[in-house]
Amino acid sequence: MKTSYAYSLKTERVREKDFPYNGNEISCTKELVDFAKKLQDSDIEKMIVVYLDAQNKLTGILPIMGTVNQAVVYPREVLKHALLCSATNIILIHNHPSGNCRPSESDIHLTKTIKDTARVLGLDVLDHLIIAGEKFFSFREEGLIF
Repeated sequence: MKTSYAYSLKTERVREKDFPYNGNEISCTKELVDFAKKLQDSDIEKMIVVYLDAQNKLTGILPIMGTVNQAVVYPREVLKHALLCSATNIILIHNHPSGNCRPSESDIHLTKTIKDTARVLGLDVLDHLIIAGEKFFSFREEGLIF
């Protein structure tokens, strides 16, 4: 006879030393860039997913480490964490160690996939920010997210 198991998902609050979130509110792109400053000097690509409540207060983050030229991001993991931390809004942030802040085709495709899937779950993707040294690219400011 085959044994069946039930699973329980639990969350716990932990501090992320590089990206502290002490009830901070993200109300503009400058605050988002300030939050993501640790990505500016990284020599590998990293994605930080920021989860916010309805008042745009941080409820959680998901750091995803990559390699020298890519961070592999799975939309289902991004959305699973959004649900686990009771987020209503999501912001994607990643760096380009190359110094070029323009989004690649895969950046655009990933953003669209996450945004379209999130919408079905009642979640909004507010922005996708690319950090490249002192420069940045905001999908929202450039009209790629609306």
